[in-house]
Amino acid sequence: MKIAIIYGDVSTKHQMIMEKAEDIFESVLAAPIDGIKFFHSPEDQKVLYKDIDLTEYDAVYIRTDDRDMMFAEHLSEALNEEDVVTQAQNDTYAYESNKFYSMKVLAENGIGVPNSVYTLSPEVAVSAAKELGYPVIMKTVKGVGGEGVMRASSESELKPVMDTMKSFEQEICLQEFKEHGGTDTRIIVIGDEIMAYSRSSDDDWRSNISGGGERVEAHMDEEMKKAARKAAGVTGFDICGCDVIEGNGEPFILEINGSFGLSKEMNQIIGVDVAMRLVSRMHERALQKKRKEK
Repeated sequence: MKIAIIYGDVSTKHQMIMEKAEDIFESVLAAPIDGIKFFHSPEDQKVLYKDIDLTEYDAVYIRTDDRDMMFAEHLSEALNEEDVVTQAQNDTYAYESNKFYSMKVLAENGIGVPNSVYTLSPEVAVSAAKELGYPVIMKTVKGVGGEGVMRASSESELKPVMDTMKSFEQEICLQEFKEHGGTDTRIIVIGDEIMAYSRSSDDDWRSNISGGGERVEAHMDEEMKKAARKAAGVTGFDICGCDVIEGNGEPFILEINGSFGLSKEMNQIIGVDVAMRLVSRMHERALQKKRKEK
């Protein structure tokens, strides 16, 4: 069987996935998203990398960041329509690409999320912050690795940032701040399997690894697992990461991440080779599809 790994920025992460995929797939292709093009006609559609048609592959794993989400949305839809196994449903990247939209979908499905407001207006933001209560979290609706995430403790801190964001036509998701002591839990969902590690930082509100946080062993309860599974399900992910905190004894989802980080350190903490589980899941689903076709 054949799998393609579509990647955005060049990194060692997609290479880790490739190495594991080579152990169980007969053919493995890595293709940069910049090299992908779509071909549509009344009779046919193709997803091409050079002269290779990815709709003829058994599985395609899509690993992109927010800058490529619109393209990833079209990519997953085209592949799904051709019955290629991917890790996402047709609308999944539309949810992931907009932090407010993803929070809205989760909340509508009964999943705990911070109260959020979506605005371009500094005046609306000031008014909303009074209702949410300071401090508030400001997030650009697109951004990865903690980029575009800020905290304001007062109107005098909030207003200048919002004025700047408006001048750059940046959309902002304003959220209530949930105390979590600088620690959150990255729960990884792969099919029905759940695994996790926590991220901890001396900073009392942000724990991203890219921002200086460190990975530590996680202690998940059943409510956290249930919330992560449900969040993956309602956003259409078969494989994803969910950032979760506990507040007032209940879990809150902060973000859904389709291209979560991978590392040997993470595997050691979790006790599982996550990249191998990821490609094994893609292989398992591709096999199931082949059996149904017979």
